[in-house]
Amino acid sequence: MNVIKRIVSALIAGAIVFSVLYAGTRFGIQWIVGILILVAAYPAAVEYLQLMKRIDIPLAAMDFLIWVPILIFGYVIRDGIYGDVGLLSAVSYQVLRYLRSLPHKQGFLQAVAGVFGLLYIPWLLHFFYSIYISGPPDQPRVGATHALVVLLMVWGYDSGAYIVGSLFGRHKAFPRVSPKKTWEGVAGGFLLTIVGAALGATLSPVWRQFAFWEGFPHIIASSLLVGMAVQLGDVFESKLKRAADVKDSGTFLPGHGGALDRIDGLLFALPVFFFYYHYVLHFM
Repeated sequence: MNVIKRIVSALIAGAIVFSVLYAGTRFGIQWIVGILILVAAYPAAVEYLQLMKRIDIPLAAMDFLIWVPILIFGYVIRDGIYGDVGLLSAVSYQVLRYLRSLPHKQGFLQAVAGVFGLLYIPWLLHFFYSIYISGPPDQPRVGATHALVVLLMVWGYDSGAYIVGSLFGRHKAFPRVSPKKTWEGVAGGFLLTIVGAALGATLSPVWRQFAFWEGFPHIIASSLLVGMAVQLGDVFESKLKRAADVKDSGTFLPGHGGALDRIDGLLFALPVFFFYYHYVLHFM
């Protein structure tokens, strides 16, 4: 029953994401992707606050959550020219908010947790929008394909790790942090990351020419990097949940746990994908 819930929830979520990306490209309303990001970021931020509370680092909820949409749309409005200003303002506010908190150790931990939470969730998620708008102005579908490729790579890793790990997993990869993770699952995840990248590449002539000819070694290399980032993000969030003594961060999707459980790998994968294809290859 849990597997059925996971499949149905994943299909519905995937359909919503694809529909938003298509609508943003088809009707020239790219800002709608900012709303999609906010829908993922806000519940994840709420779950982060709950985890911090369980770790005995309570944060002022409204003073934290108000910055989530400000940060996201700072990078959406006018192609992100206000993004870094919003980030600096958010970080400064979190520090000032707990500057007078006593005892000083608690105030320091609260300031660090507040700053980190905003960097961890809304700031890392903004890279999805940067990827989405990275296509040529006269070819907006290319940017949408960039976004789909990274999503399919992340979903490919998650699916491969889960399926292969469930069927063939024998050797524990991170027994103290995430006991269910196995090296067999990690290998399966890497394999399906490549499959996801190849599948995404079929959606655009630009990507097809790149991925199935001279650029295929880069597909392999980026799949390995993205796969490692997804695994790192998953293990980090597992560590966070262990510290808070909870199994799931929440109940955002049936069969999948919380919102943070769903995007933990994506958070780390987005900047890796963006850096590799934008700065290393100059492909985007």
